[in-house]
Amino acid sequence: MYSIVKNSHSFIAFLSLIFLIISTIYAFYGYKAKIKYTKKSKIVFTIGLITMHTQFLIGVLLYLLSPLGISNFSKEMMKNSFSRFYALEHPTIMLLALILITIGFSKSKRNTDNNIKFKLIAIFYSIGLILIMSRIPWNSWL
Repeated sequence: MYSIVKNSHSFIAFLSLIFLIISTIYAFYGYKAKIKYTKKSKIVFTIGLITMHTQFLIGVLLYLLSPLGISNFSKEMMKNSFSRFYALEHPTIMLLALILITIGFSKSKRNTDNNIKFKLIAIFYSIGLILIMSRIPWNSWL
């Protein structure tokens, strides 16, 4: 089961990253071009949000099953940068990024001004994207 969850986490990571990048670029484009916030816009941003939430849920399951996850938590883990990354840094930063992305989506839903909707999503999604890119385990992922 562990290998299935690990492979799913890696595969969906590609999808969620692609959709988050598309959503962020579209938000910046919508803000700069001052286009109307349509149903298509909402769908693009919702897909970015849903894929990130799905990725996080699979990540939580992986965190519970993995020998590098919660079972690895100890004093010695904190001294080892590899173990600390997988047990503490990666999940914490990913959770923070997901919270920011969700806040940006929620704030934009409540706003009535098209330009502010795009601006909020562009800001929050891009901060989330930067955080995610900083904590992806590139050496083991690619």
